[in-house]
Amino acid sequence: IIDMPAMPRIMFVHRKIADELLKGTGNTLENLQKEIDSEIKPKSFLIPGKRIRIIEASRTDEITMNNVAAWIEGSDPELKKEIVIFSGHADHIGETGGTVNPGADDNASGCAAILEIAQAFQSLEKKPPRSVLFLWVTGEEIGLFGSQSYVENPLFPLENTVADLNMDMIGRVRGSADTTENTPMTDKTGLFVITGNQSKELVDIANEVDSKTALDLDYSLSGRNHPLQLFSRSDHYNFVKKDIPVLFFSTGLHTDYHKSGDTPDKIDYEKMELVTRTIFEIGYNVASRKKRIVVDNPFSKW
Repeated sequence: IIDMPAMPRIMFVHRKIADELLKGTGNTLENLQKEIDSEIKPKSFLIPGKRIRIIEASRTDEITMNNVAAWIEGSDPELKKEIVIFSGHADHIGETGGTVNPGADDNASGCAAILEIAQAFQSLEKKPPRSVLFLWVTGEEIGLFGSQSYVENPLFPLENTVADLNMDMIGRVRGSADTTENTPMTDKTGLFVITGNQSKELVDIANEVDSKTALDLDYSLSGRNHPLQLFSRSDHYNFVKKDIPVLFFSTGLHTDYHKSGDTPDKIDYEKMELVTRTIFEIGYNVASRKKRIVVDNPFSKW
């Protein structure tokens, strides 16, 4: 059984159990899989006359996973108390079934972008008025635990945290197989921005920066009601729950997502640089404004 924030519980069963449940329906798991693969559509149906009893046992393994943080102090004596966060997860799913999943896009791309953004801020002769925190979190793939740990034990008071700009899978361009509803991808100049519209000003800043770049920001995957639920599937969501406005940047869910094909040679580095520069500009603008952005649609009021 898998639990993820804001997602339905997912239960995995053995093939033998699945086929036992399907007896008398005229279907087998193998046939259903072939139909689903050929039509790329779900095959859901009721199975009458059968009852299931589930006995759940849990096992707890205690392990230590570390977040990594770096900080650049702001230049204004008062505004430096406020923090703009750039975040991304540094973990991946590792090995499955004897196959290594490299995670070049998910999320080595986001991790590399944060490093470059940190270098860009550090190279500025005059730092922005607000402080900037670069946060590489862990445990995202198993439940957003690293970002949850941060908001429960923040390095700086959450009430002083102005925004979180989160990066997860920002290095790919749409391929020939990326055409289904479950694999939305952007083209050479596209970038998905997922938001809950907590701050109109934050979105306005992003659009203003976008108007000066070759990128095209796409908000179509935003919101709590989108079927893919990307709004709750990466580390920005834990900041959302603390009434901190977020922008979540991604180039999309390609067909190599969580597979061995997520390799560095498939990254479009020109696009990734353009995306990284754009996210830097948005964050720099947020950190440099005279007045803090207003949170006019806080999660706690939803």
